[in-house]
Amino acid sequence: MHSENPVGPAYEKLIEAYLILADTGKVFKLARKQSKIYGQSKPAYYADYWHFSRTLGRRGPDFSVLENLTRSNPFSVRASAQQLVKYNYIEEAIGLYQIAEAAQPNVRTAFERGQLHAQLGQYNAQYEAYLLAVQQNGGYLNSIKVRIANNLSDDPKDIHNTAVKKVLYDAIKNSSDPLVEQLLLFVLRQEGSFDRAFTFMRSRFDGSASIQPFLQVLREAREANADDVAEEIGNFLLTQKTALSQQRGTNSVLLELGKCHEKTNNRAAIFKLSDEYPIGACSACFEWERFRATFLFENSTAIGDSLQQLFSYESTLEQLRERYPRKFQRGLTHLSQGEANLRFGYFDDALMEFARAEALLEDSDQGDIARLKKATCAFYGGDIPWAKTQLEVLLQSTSKSIANDALENALMISANSVEDTLMEGLGLIRIPMLLEAQGKTTKAIANYKALKNTLIVHELYDDVCFKLGKLYVESAQWKMALAEFALVQQAAGEGMWKEDAIFYIAKCRFELKETEAQSALEDYLLNYPAGLYFDQARTMYRTLAL
Repeated sequence: MHSENPVGPAYEKLIEAYLILADTGKVFKLARKQSKIYGQSKPAYYADYWHFSRTLGRRGPDFSVLENLTRSNPFSVRASAQQLVKYNYIEEAIGLYQIAEAAQPNVRTAFERGQLHAQLGQYNAQYEAYLLAVQQNGGYLNSIKVRIANNLSDDPKDIHNTAVKKVLYDAIKNSSDPLVEQLLLFVLRQEGSFDRAFTFMRSRFDGSASIQPFLQVLREAREANADDVAEEIGNFLLTQKTALSQQRGTNSVLLELGKCHEKTNNRAAIFKLSDEYPIGACSACFEWERFRATFLFENSTAIGDSLQQLFSYESTLEQLRERYPRKFQRGLTHLSQGEANLRFGYFDDALMEFARAEALLEDSDQGDIARLKKATCAFYGGDIPWAKTQLEVLLQSTSKSIANDALENALMISANSVEDTLMEGLGLIRIPMLLEAQGKTTKAIANYKALKNTLIVHELYDDVCFKLGKLYVESAQWKMALAEFALVQQAAGEGMWKEDAIFYIAKCRFELKETEAQSALEDYLLNYPAGLYFDQARTMYRTLAL
């Protein structure tokens, strides 16, 4: 086969066969013959000849022969370098790549060279090579981003973080390149340095550039609990009146800033925004105006004493329907109105609003949410069989965007309403569930605690403990939550809440800074590598490692 096709795969196979037989003489002769006949056109054969002459102690070519062949034929370097890497000559392969790149810049081997620098721990050189590769060929951008993200840690002073930032900052000092700036922002966001990312973006902002990068960093900062930075970005964007008007960005900025203030329970800041940007203050601000109306309704001091706030809220939603006539937007207002009616216990009115929302939102994610709320509303009203039927259909094709809490309720109702005894239990548990849905957390906790004694030998006992534990988590009562999830783990066995119990036990131990937190998180990560809470557990585990 080799004689018929001497430059094909048969040569490699023949070399391997001789090596297996430990016939070093034939190995060396074959490599020498191959390089002398075909080495000028395929310098990779000289890599074999050079390697075997060194390892076998035979007289052979100098490495400069391979270097000169690379200079005369730079595009042959990939094959030569791959052979050298095969024999673990990493530095020599890097040297050949550099010779080829100097002789012919269009050879574009910087990406491969960067990977070799990484093997030697030459991180500055690695990222310099990656930067050159992406400047030569934008197709490498996503691949390089993935590699950078995998190397970075949450510590800005980590060796990889320091190296890549130094390379990018040096490149920006030498010349202004949007691609380099994009990579630097990516690195700063990945390591969680949102304040530095914002400072850099603000220094480059000329008043007319896109505000989308600012919004992206704002969202990521809020999700990473860097709330001060998120608020600072939002307040800065609100001062850029021209850019917001031209890019129709006022709605997004107000909504993100409102969510940020809501997360930090800064009610005064949201009231201030609501006064400065009332309904009609800006065009195309539906999401903000709906958020604003809902916040004012839910935070009114009179909401527990009078229906006036409910009527006022319904009037505001009606105004939104008139201002924004699209079906989808109207559907969202009916969804909000249904939730308000449910909050006051008007189940029939809530069902009607959820049905209207379902018809307008159709097969969207929000449409699924409307269908789920309609079924759970029927459950709260006592029509458990109908709710069960609806939820069973919904759970077969439900959207992934539905919140976990809502799906947990749906699963519990669907799974536990088969027999009459279980129906009685659901009739009891729906009362604290309704209190929870209405935001009456203290009363809900008291009702769940009372139900524990009533349902101690009932199949719903683990459901009661689970929901009580979740409420304790929301109020940061970690010891109480830990006790409840321990009961869930004992009662559930291999049941529906097994994964949830293991995760929340680990989370409680983490928040309590217990020594068992690490082993508890490891237990979850090893047993549920594709679990619902895997990302959260991994973040906590990495935090412990710092």
